[in-house]
Amino acid sequence: MILNNFDYIIIETSSGDVRTDVKNLLSNNGKYKSYVHVSNVAARNALIAEAYDLDRDKCVIAGLLHDISAVIRPEDMLKYAYENSFDLCEAERKYPFLLHQRLSKIIAAQYFNISDEDILSAIECHTTLKKDASKYEKSLFIADKLAWDREGIPPFYEEVNAALAISLEAACWKYMKHMVGNGMILYPHDWFTEAYEQLKGVSCNWY
Repeated sequence: MILNNFDYIIIETSSGDVRTDVKNLLSNNGKYKSYVHVSNVAARNALIAEAYDLDRDKCVIAGLLHDISAVIRPEDMLKYAYENSFDLCEAERKYPFLLHQRLSKIIAAQYFNISDEDILSAIECHTTLKKDASKYEKSLFIADKLAWDREGIPPFYEEVNAALAISLEAACWKYMKHMVGNGMILYPHDWFTEAYEQLKGVSCNWY
């Protein structure tokens, strides 16, 4: 199991309850703030699920697990990726914390025994999104941004939340456009760029 590769991670025997196990894993490893964040994302994703007729339980689980790899140090994320022959983009090499979405998917599958592809694929691209994203992927992507892990209200909150009333795609586009337009991208991730270009091509349908 992936978590066994890092001797500094405290791992308890799984209780079988996702929320309890997420709280224990994050809290026991000094990441209680991450637990607060994932709980908020799960709650936001549940609301999006109701609005867009998605499976609420899937959206809640995806929200709870999307940042579970916060227990792994970024430098170790990159080391693990190299050792396991990940196909890396330059953004992930320069900023290894971007790998957390991919490693969270692995932990979700291996430690939490999640096999549902809607959940796993949403976790895998929740930071960057990706081209031809599913509704579950778009939902978690937006939930993560609206319930962000920083102080205060996100500067893009009002416009993205308003776009969410139009469609998941419109909300994703509004967020990505804000980030690009305000120079807030540290380094363009390939998946983000591909999703952005695809949404850009159909953005005229919403405004």
